[in-house]
Amino acid sequence: MSVYTSLSQSDTEAFLAHFELGTLVSYKGIAAGIENTNYFVTCQQQGRQSEYVLTLFEHHNNNEVREFVRLAHHLGQQGLQVPAPLAARDGEWLHSLKDKPAIICPRLPGEHIHDPQPQHCEAIGRALAELHLAALPLHNRRNDSRGFDWWVTISPELSSDLTREEQTLLEDELHFQTQQRAQWLSLPQGWIHGDLFHDNALFTADGQVGAILDLYNACDGALLYDLAIIANDWCCDINGEWKAGCVEALLNGYESVRPLNDAEKTSWNLVLRGAALRFWLSRLLTRRIQQQQAGEMALQKDPAEFKNKLLARRTVTVN
Repeated sequence: MSVYTSLSQSDTEAFLAHFELGTLVSYKGIAAGIENTNYFVTCQQQGRQSEYVLTLFEHHNNNEVREFVRLAHHLGQQGLQVPAPLAARDGEWLHSLKDKPAIICPRLPGEHIHDPQPQHCEAIGRALAELHLAALPLHNRRNDSRGFDWWVTISPELSSDLTREEQTLLEDELHFQTQQRAQWLSLPQGWIHGDLFHDNALFTADGQVGAILDLYNACDGALLYDLAIIANDWCCDINGEWKAGCVEALLNGYESVRPLNDAEKTSWNLVLRGAALRFWLSRLLTRRIQQQQAGEMALQKDPAEFKNKLLARRTVTVN
């Protein structure tokens, strides 16, 4: 179980005493956490039970947490289904528990899907466009720590882990992306999720988006790039082959809320390639770190998946 900080019943009750959430019924550690400690918490108030998620941040201080949770807080105030922290009686939403920054959010409805279909892609497209528009008024966007500059600086370091053929592919794609840098910068910019893979969304039984999760990587970027990240995960198989109707549904859903401009439409394949490159590099770095730390530790996510998707995007244009 990924619970790094254990809580007793009295710990949990003392934390809840700051809120108007009722009395504690039960609490249970969540095994799915990777970096932070999470608990499901059930409270009862006036005969009605409600569920929440209590998070303790294991590797960040209060200022860091406030910085990367403020987008979720803002979106929650706009009525979006995201893990937005609840305010206590004093109006503060960021607290300390066991000397760790801590927040509590409503437990959002829905389940993860394992094989997104066109209806899911259309729904997430709409939800992403709503997120992009709702986030626009929030200033001081975070820099993308895995953006273009990172692609350029990390590639020489990772190149030694690649075959000669892969090195050639990486060098050629970086050259292409560098030549198109002005085109990237001309695209509409704003807050992007930056990591909206299908395991970062919940769907209700009727196929609607119940929640968009894990906003901790949200940053400044081209809005189209966020859409491309989704397309490269939700809309194709592991080799990059498009699933029938999924890309079209994704774009239709997004444009029903925020139509793409001409520059975005002509840049679609460029940005798909960039999104595939970014996650190939990220997974290569993760593999290196895992090997250094644990020798033969099993790799959770294969870099070859996004190398293959990059190859597919270099040869197939989607309009």
